[in-house]
Amino acid sequence: MHDVALDACCLINLCAAGRILGGEPSSAGSRRRGRRGAVASPKPGSGLGLNLHVPSKVAEETLYILQPDPDDASRLVKVPIDLDHYTAAGLLHKCDLEGPEETELFVQLAAQLGDGEAACFAIAAKRGWALATDDRRARRFAAESSLTVITTPELVKLWAKNTQASDREIAGVLQNIQRFAYFTPRPNTPEYAWWVGHLGKAV
Repeated sequence: MHDVALDACCLINLCAAGRILGGEPSSAGSRRRGRRGAVASPKPGSGLGLNLHVPSKVAEETLYILQPDPDDASRLVKVPIDLDHYTAAGLLHKCDLEGPEETELFVQLAAQLGDGEAACFAIAAKRGWALATDDRRARRFAAESSLTVITTPELVKLWAKNTQASDREIAGVLQNIQRFAYFTPRPNTPEYAWWVGHLGKAV
C-alpha cells in the first residue's frame, strides 16, 4: 500500500465527496451530523488502497465543507470537518515534519508555496511518498524533483476503479466535490476528460 501526503485542497475534496472516505453521500442532503454540526463519523474503508497522511499544517487548513442547510435544502452552510473521525477509523494518519532535512526543505518551499503544500512536499520528498495536490506550482516543483504527484481527479478515478463504482455513483461523487468543496479541475489537470465525461453521465 502506497503512502501519500495529502494537501488541504485534496483532503477537503475527499471529505466533500462523501463516499470515498467512507461517509454517506452528501448529495441527497441526508448526511448525518454530530451534536455540534460536524460531519458524522465515516464508515470504514475508503477504497483508495492508499495510506493517506495528513501533516499538522494541513490539518490546520482543513476547516469545513459545505452542506445543505437542514432548514432550507437550497441553501448551503459551512460544516466543520472533524478529522479525528477519519483518523479514528484508520482512513487518515496524522504526521508532522521530522528532522532537520524535512524542516529545512519546508522552510525553503514555504517561501513559494502555502504552508500546507510545503509541508506535504517536504515530507513526501524526504520519505519517498507520493504527493496529493491540485496546486499548479506544487505540481510543477514536484515534476522538477521527480516526485510522484496525484491529483483529486486521479484519486477519484482510483476509488472508482477499486470499488467498481457505477457511473451514477461516480457522477454523484464528482457533483459533491464541485458543490460542497467548490472544486473543479482545470483543463490541463490529469484525468480532466475522465471527470467531465462522467459528469455528463449524471442521471
